[in-house]
Amino acid sequence: MNIKNLKWYFVALIILILPFFLFPETDYNSLGWSIGVVTSLLVAFFVFLGITKMDSISELFYFDSDDSNLNSATNFLIPIAIFIFGSIFININFSKRLEEKIKKEGVIAQATIDSGFSETTQSSRSSYTDHTLALTLTTDDNVEHKLIAEDISAEAYSKVGVGLDVEIIYLPKNPQIFRVIIDDESVKKYKHISNRDIEFKDLEKLIALKEPGKLEKELNKLSSGWQPHQSENPGISFVNLLKKEAIFLNTTDGILMYMHDQNNITSRFEIPKERILKELSDSSAVSYELDKYFIRKQTESKVGESNQFSVIEKVIMRTK
Repeated sequence: MNIKNLKWYFVALIILILPFFLFPETDYNSLGWSIGVVTSLLVAFFVFLGITKMDSISELFYFDSDDSNLNSATNFLIPIAIFIFGSIFININFSKRLEEKIKKEGVIAQATIDSGFSETTQSSRSSYTDHTLALTLTTDDNVEHKLIAEDISAEAYSKVGVGLDVEIIYLPKNPQIFRVIIDDESVKKYKHISNRDIEFKDLEKLIALKEPGKLEKELNKLSSGWQPHQSENPGISFVNLLKKEAIFLNTTDGILMYMHDQNNITSRFEIPKERILKELSDSSAVSYELDKYFIRKQTESKVGESNQFSVIEKVIMRTK
């Protein structure tokens, strides 16, 4: 290898490294793939100069396409491979760094959904649907920010509606860099909770709470999206329109009511059979006597909170 042609490889290496010092990871939010594409294109170009052993860029004007050494397939395949894999590598690196910054420095807050739309792209073999949400975020300094969330999953899009408050995580110095926390994947990623449906063991823990103020804390350990709800009855209520679940707790009388939409739950709510001492059923409900509780389960086909509930299963639990 001609030593003087090593300069092209050195220039290519410098160009490859330079973006990681010139561009902060937050620039990836607006520039996207262009960082990797432009960088890899320049790297591939200078590698091509090195492979073809050119002394200067001006020699390209006198490139002899009939020269078998210069016109070798390898001279073109290597730069093309560098361009493709370099673009992918740089994109993955910037994307990963941005996600780490959001997880480390991001602030979780409520944003209101203003509108949303879906756009379907069809081809002869398949179709793909993009979901987009428009949101309004009011930060702690009382500044209102209009946000556009693209690439919303079908699962998340099906759970929301106009006017609903949802959680987002955003960078305080640049609120336009944010992620919506709605579906199971995003909840697990940014809030580190399972985001599962409530189970019988959870009701046992909740009804045993002596302080009503702890209810919200316990619910937020299970899933995301719980909001206080006004109730005419004495006690405290929370509703989760994303999970389509609701909880009412009266610590004074030892009564808990849990409601969920049967069309939305991922697993059937079950009372452990080994705990049931007596079971009575009628046309409207099933009653159970357990060692510590009386439980009544009934199903109602009706529209509930904000038209989000369709087939409600109601579980009323009372301590003995």
